[in-house]
Amino acid sequence: MFEFSNRSLKRLEGVNPQLIELMKKAIARSPIDFGIPADGGKRTAERQKELYDKGVSKCDGTITKSYHQSGNAVDVYAYVDGKASWDVEHLAMIAGVVLSVAAEMNLNVRWGGTFGSRVFKGWDRPHFEIRD
Repeated sequence: MFEFSNRSLKRLEGVNPQLIELMKKAIARSPIDFGIPADGGKRTAERQKELYDKGVSKCDGTITKSYHQSGNAVDVYAYVDGKASWDVEHLAMIAGVVLSVAAEMNLNVRWGGTFGSRVFKGWDRPHFEIRD
C-alpha cells in the first residue's frame, strides 16, 4: 500500500478537497506508486501562461483556462524503481484505479488519456480533472 510523500501532499494544497480525497484513496489501492509533480496541483493564471508559452499546456490561463487554475485538476507521475515515470502503461494502470475510485465516490472525473479530438488525442495522460 502506497501513500503520498510530504512533497506530493504540499503540491495538493489548494486543490478541490474531493479530488484530494480521491487521490489519497487511489494511491492506497494502486499497484504502482505515484506522486504529484511540480505544477501538478493548483496554478495561478501567470504560471498557466508560462506553461502555455513553453508549449506544455493547451490552456493560456486567460482565454482558455485550465482546470488547474480552479483547483479542479491534478497531474500525476508514476514512481517505478526509484524513478519518476510517464510511461503510458504505468499511467494507464494508475488511471484505472483513479477512475474506479471516482466511480465509487460518485465523482465525475475525466482522465487526460481519453481526450478525444485529433489535436488532444490522449496527449495528457498524467491529468485528472473533476467535473461538475
